[in-house]
Amino acid sequence: MIEKGERCRRHYQSVYERNQPALNKGRALDECLHHFLDQRPAGKNLSALERARGLASASFWLDMDAVAQSELASLALSRVLHFDNAVRADLLLHIASHNPETLRLAIRYSKLFERTESPLWLALRAALGGDEWHVFFGVCDRLLDQLKPFDEVIARSDKQLEHLSLLELFSYLSVLAYQALSEDGSDDRSGQQWQVYNRIILRKLEVCPEEDFRLTESRLGQSLKRHLSPIIFPESSATDAVRCRENLEWLAVLIAATQERIDYESSIDWFCFNSECRYQLKPGESVIYNQPKAGTERWQRTGRKSDLLWHYWMNRAVLAFADSGLAEQVIGSPENHELNQVAYIKALRSELQLQQIYGLGDRLSLTDGTQVQLHHVLLASELTSVFFQSQFIQPFQGYLRDSGVVAHALGSLAVDGMLSGENRFPMTWSEEEEKIRRIKGWTVSEDHPQGSADSAKSILKFWTSDLKALSQQLKQQPGMPASRLYEQPFYKIGRYSFQFPWVGAQQNNLTAAINNLRRVNARRADAQAETQRVELALAESLRQRGFAVEVGYRPPATDDDDAGEVDLICHLDGVVLLLEVKSGYIRSTAHEVWLHRTNTLRKAAWQLRRKQVAVRSALIADQELRTRLGYLGQEPESGMRAWIVDTSIELDGQLVDGFRVVSREALEVILRDEKQLLRPIDQLDEESRDSLFPDGFTAGRFIAVVESDELWSGIC
Repeated sequence: MIEKGERCRRHYQSVYERNQPALNKGRALDECLHHFLDQRPAGKNLSALERARGLASASFWLDMDAVAQSELASLALSRVLHFDNAVRADLLLHIASHNPETLRLAIRYSKLFERTESPLWLALRAALGGDEWHVFFGVCDRLLDQLKPFDEVIARSDKQLEHLSLLELFSYLSVLAYQALSEDGSDDRSGQQWQVYNRIILRKLEVCPEEDFRLTESRLGQSLKRHLSPIIFPESSATDAVRCRENLEWLAVLIAATQERIDYESSIDWFCFNSECRYQLKPGESVIYNQPKAGTERWQRTGRKSDLLWHYWMNRAVLAFADSGLAEQVIGSPENHELNQVAYIKALRSELQLQQIYGLGDRLSLTDGTQVQLHHVLLASELTSVFFQSQFIQPFQGYLRDSGVVAHALGSLAVDGMLSGENRFPMTWSEEEEKIRRIKGWTVSEDHPQGSADSAKSILKFWTSDLKALSQQLKQQPGMPASRLYEQPFYKIGRYSFQFPWVGAQQNNLTAAINNLRRVNARRADAQAETQRVELALAESLRQRGFAVEVGYRPPATDDDDAGEVDLICHLDGVVLLLEVKSGYIRSTAHEVWLHRTNTLRKAAWQLRRKQVAVRSALIADQELRTRLGYLGQEPESGMRAWIVDTSIELDGQLVDGFRVVSREALEVILRDEKQLLRPIDQLDEESRDSLFPDGFTAGRFIAVVESDELWSGIC
């Protein structure tokens, strides 16, 4: 029986040799490396390590011309470098001698230099000399050295705070979160703070004992009396106040050091994943820098596009709300009507976007098989934000203006709550039944005019992170995705559900819903059906513009290749569009975008290249396909465009391996000819409506608008 690594080696070697006569060495090697990057050869009994060993033992790595001409060599080699025992050091030294930049990029992509005790890293450092390698190793050392002071402070702070239970950590964190809110209330600043808090909470969950989750009413009361009351109620004992102040000070130190570390981690990610990042070792100068500014400008432009699309969906929601007749109705109590109305419109906005762009249906299926209306899930999150903003954040800011002291303002807010029979502490908690009772009023429908307790329970489940389960996961499977603070903003500890008003009031509820569904719960049973609906919704939009659209066409397999299913083939006026549709979550870091580009979009481009060949042949040979598309041409390649349509906005308009990435949202605006809705609602004016198709819609004009980025011209 062939050893598994050898089986993989033979597969990669055969793909390389099979492609080499038709392609140059670099392209032939890339075809082989696509197989490796996409976890081929397939098989549940083959591990990533065995594939890496197979790839590393192939002879093509010794061909310096093939490696030099390959676009994927560094990326594939970086996956091999994730393992210390997948590749021989002598092969790496050979590559270092003949293709040094390929190896340096692979080290950057893999972050091998962070594993300072790795045998591979030590072997490379011992064997490689010369100015270029001296500078490279020096830069890697300097980047890691910058983390050491913060790691020391973090370790010292953790030691001082290790006696705190999870609940007690929450108490202090909430006080400091309000303090940060008083310093700068911007969403960007809050997002950065939440990243820090998230890191601290996850690290606590990795070590906290089982008893932290056995929370009783008595333990809850004692904890609050010892660790929260002395801060916000000045009449508490002096001894308790001193102890609490010390804990607050140490946590503030931990927060500051963690923030600094995350900032420096971003610099390391820039070095590792930004191809425009250059490095140097010069006294008194930064070790890394950007030569061109294009990458920074692209990232900033992506932010502006996101803002414009926020206006677009809000404008569509306002128009839909007006058409529904709800604008004349009082929503909730008269005093909260305006806030509730805005919440309803925001929920409608998210519902429109989730259904049209992300393929969700009217109902969400949860992991336990229960279903809940999507609108109710979204409305509950928006009304929660309204509640926390109006009942917590705004009163707190008023008290702070009067007293100038955060603790006094929090104390006044808590006293107000006690006088009205409500919890207005820096964090809120209640048992599940009480949470369900509150949410129930937000689930009113024709079938349930008083609201549905079952729906409320499902909504709570959707938005809840069970911290005991998460703690166990972090201990057993550290690499698994963990929900972020805003993605599941109800935190279950024992029988209690906790919330942070400073998160609930400010979070982007649409991003929270998308990432809850697509990042945290990516393996949901409904995910595949939603992806199909994304394709069907786009197909319908194109049909309304006159395109004939074939969904899910499978070209005949040949001896050379099986291209697989084609998402959309569209035809109008002799123009053929080949679309590969990808649907994912909303990314928040440059590293996440790099992973998306090098995994999902790289694979999509590779698939498109193969599908192009297959569809060109099919448009000549498959008469039924020609008839369904109304295609009469004889040279499909002359009028064919192939795009990757992505629900993400981050790479809109960029090329990946020669194929244009087009945002699904941008296509929505273009196909509906609604560029004017990208403006803020107070700037909308029927007279200023400029059509993208002044002479009528044509396939040629549509292609020109998309490929020239005309949608964003003058506004982004």
